[in-house]
Amino acid sequence: MAFRPTDIELIREVLQDGNARAFETLMKRYTSSVYGAAMRLMKDEDDAQEVTQMAFIQAYRQLDSWRGENFGSWVTIIANHIALRMLEKEKRRQTEPLDENTDPPNEEYNEQRELQLQALENAITRLSEDERQIIQWHYYEGVSLQTIAQRIGQTENNIKVRIFRIREKLKKKIENEYTNDR
Repeated sequence: MAFRPTDIELIREVLQDGNARAFETLMKRYTSSVYGAAMRLMKDEDDAQEVTQMAFIQAYRQLDSWRGENFGSWVTIIANHIALRMLEKEKRRQTEPLDENTDPPNEEYNEQRELQLQALENAITRLSEDERQIIQWHYYEGVSLQTIAQRIGQTENNIKVRIFRIREKLKKKIENEYTNDR
C-alpha cells in the first residue's frame, strides 16, 4: 500500500521547505470538489475553472493562516467567496443604468467595496470550522435555519444566536483588519 501523506504533512512541506509538489498534491486531491462547488454557483464551466484556479492561488498565498481544519473545506470556502464576488461584480455590471444623464459609477466606492469583501473573506477563513460551516450553509447555500439546526443537533433558536454571534465576531475582525490596513 502506497504512503499517502496527510494534508497537514503536505502543508508543512510547503510552508517549511517551499515544496511546490506538495501543494500540487493538495490541488489534485481537492480540485474536483472545489470545481463542483464553484460550478454550483457560477453555472458556467469556464467561470468555475477560473474560480477554482483563483481559490488555489489564494489558498497558497494564505497558507500560513490555515489553522489545521479540513483543507478541502477551507479552499472551498475561499472559492465560494471568490465566486460570490465575481457574481456580484457581474450583477453590478448588468444593472448599471444606461441613461446618459446618470452619473458614472464611483470607482473609489467599488474599490472600497472590494477591500471590504476581502476583509470579510479573510475574517471568515479565520473562524472555527463549525462557524464557517454554519455561515456557508446559511449564506452561501441558502440552507434554512431549521435544517442547519437538525444537521448539527441544536434548536433553531440556538442557530439564530450562533449566527448573530458569528456575525458580531466577523464585524470585529473586519474592523480590526480594515483599520490596520489603513
